Amino acid sequence: WNKVDPVSGATSWIFESAAPTSPDGTNATTNSFDSKFFWGVLYITPILWALCFMSAILWLRFNCFVTLAIALVLSFSNVYGYYKCSADQRAKLNDMFNAGAEMGMRTMIRNGVFGRLGGMFSGGNAQQQGAAAPQVQPGTFA
Repeated sequence: WNKVDPVSGATSWIFESAAPTSPDGTNATTNSFDSKFFWGVLYITPILWALCFMSAILWLRFNCFVTLAIALVLSFSNVYGYYKCSADQRAKLNDMFNAGAEMGMRTMIRNGVFGRLGGMFSGGNAQQQGAAAPQVQPGTFA
């Protein structure tokens, strides 16, 4: 809600939402499927508008830029407003980003990316440190 102070004229935004659980501890206010569908569509919409905007740039369709820019701004503002209202969704989105970062770090460690980066910045590579170079047989791609 937009609240304007009549004395000073200052504007403040108030974001309100229903409690995620009822007082007795049950989740009586929302259906799980409805909630996932709503947030999924809400997050996918700006992505689709951004893809349309990128395709308009790639194919030089300048007559679509204004419409697509307005659609992007409105869809991102819609996501921002609903995101600010839902403390539960903020926690879920934060957990999702943390899980993604953790999965990326595990993949990098498993693939030995940090060891290769350390060797690159230490001034030498594995061949200079005495390791034998891999032998490639003619006619192979490895």
